[in-house]
Amino acid sequence: MANTPVVMPKMSMTMTEGEVVEILVSVGDEVTAGQVIAVVGTDKTDMEVESDHAGKVLEVPAKHGDVLEVGSPLIVLETKSEDLLAGLFGSDKPEGETEQAETPAANASPEIKQEQAQEPQSQQLLAMPGARKLARESGVDLSRVSASSATGVIKQADVLISGDKAPKPEASTVAVRDSDKARALTAKIVETSLQIPQFTLTKEIELNGRLPEDFVARAAKLIGAWEKTLLLMPKINAGFVNGDFVQHSEIRVAYLLEAETGFVSPVVALEQDWRSGLGDVLAAAKTNRIGIKNLSGSTTSITDLGEFDVLQANTLLFGGQSSGLSFGKFTEGASISTIAVTIVLDHRIADPGDGARALSQFQKYLSEDLDV
Repeated sequence: MANTPVVMPKMSMTMTEGEVVEILVSVGDEVTAGQVIAVVGTDKTDMEVESDHAGKVLEVPAKHGDVLEVGSPLIVLETKSEDLLAGLFGSDKPEGETEQAETPAANASPEIKQEQAQEPQSQQLLAMPGARKLARESGVDLSRVSASSATGVIKQADVLISGDKAPKPEASTVAVRDSDKARALTAKIVETSLQIPQFTLTKEIELNGRLPEDFVARAAKLIGAWEKTLLLMPKINAGFVNGDFVQHSEIRVAYLLEAETGFVSPVVALEQDWRSGLGDVLAAAKTNRIGIKNLSGSTTSITDLGEFDVLQANTLLFGGQSSGLSFGKFTEGASISTIAVTIVLDHRIADPGDGARALSQFQKYLSEDLDV
């Protein structure tokens, strides 16, 4: 038998900590591999954490509302096999040395300690990250909001119901710190774009039909035509890593959509049956729940801004991506419709001629699909 922790996962390259939204198991429960044992969140996304092991729950060191570093244990299981990941996320104590249990305040970083000292009431409240954000923006005091769920966790719907009755709190430095933290995270991601020499091309393409109004069906059409283009032109589905050209083993699309608390980009792996699960992935992302396999690892991206009536958007490539498409205004004519499409490519793997051919192929595949 071995004691095996299930830890706070690293949901992105820049993530260092996460908030415990819900713990779904208790001491004594039997857990199977792949079972969801907790829900954790960042400032934008709530994610279900699955257990990598089967076993009996011995400890539940994490509590609702805790902010834990990546690698910190959420639960501890008694498993039949050795824990091959032991020591991976933290240093083991030398033999004979006893590790003393520390309180959450002792483990916390200086910034977290400061927030705990200045906002003790907020730390005790059980609320989804999206609900906390909505409460700040709406001026709702979370201490006056009643949770409708049996878990006691406040959700956005609870904030909306209480919004008209709750008094507006005075401005605090906590909101400023949260905003700065989110901006710092965005800045780190954008910095990866600075390492990629990239260029864009824009073309207004003609289509033989109109795009579906349903956002899932529309996404399927756009992703499907782009998949065919990348399969036909594998050159632009490659990467440049440590001075070498590397062909991506699969196509993984980061698809931008608007969720409850902002824009998110769930990553869809274009496996053989990707269409059958697309609706579930996008619907979950709209409520800020993205599975760990859909959080990172994109090789390309699609940004559809047609509903915002803009002509075009010059999006950026981020770490690991070599291509991307963005869509602007869609104009429906009597027999032919048009849409503005912008392609962005890594200049190390492709040139403007490749981009022009890719746009032509995409137009061909999308028109054929809509014509059918």
